[in-house]
Amino acid sequence: MAHPASRSPAKPTPSSGSSAPAPPSSPGPGPRATRRHILDELGRHAWVHFACHGQQDLDEPSRNAVLLHDEPLTVLDVARLGAVDAELAFLSACATASGGATLPDEAIHLASSLQTAGFRHVIATLWPIYDAVAPQVGQDVYQALADAGQTRDLAALLHQAVRRLRDRDDSRSPLVWAPYVHIGP
Repeated sequence: MAHPASRSPAKPTPSSGSSAPAPPSSPGPGPRATRRHILDELGRHAWVHFACHGQQDLDEPSRNAVLLHDEPLTVLDVARLGAVDAELAFLSACATASGGATLPDEAIHLASSLQTAGFRHVIATLWPIYDAVAPQVGQDVYQALADAGQTRDLAALLHQAVRRLRDRDDSRSPLVWAPYVHIGP
């Protein structure tokens, strides 16, 4: 589900010009995490976080989606959204940066559609992720962002979080730590 963060507490940092909003607020699980509600709110928040199931359609990548309470939020839904001025979309869901089988050279996936819509940074996944470790990756990234006070070095912060995960004894397999990617500057 999406966890939009309010823009009001954000303050630009002198070094980057980007903002570090307050911790995300949530529409909560259940009935409020609907496709319509998320589409209405998506452009109103600097940061969004989806912690839900992802769905990949290898034949029609424009139908790749995150699964909400009522129906999927697809690549096409985001493409129709129009331009937004946003900083970060974190997609903690399976295969949100994977395209289709029929157009392997095309970047048609949820992560690219959010960046095209206006999210400067997108964290997404290349294949199914493990429920047991995904929250830790998110927590590590958000703690590093809070410590840094800006998003300029987000790719490096994600790399550090993934490296910590990889270095743990029980997370040596690349299937566990390697699916996380950053798209953006």
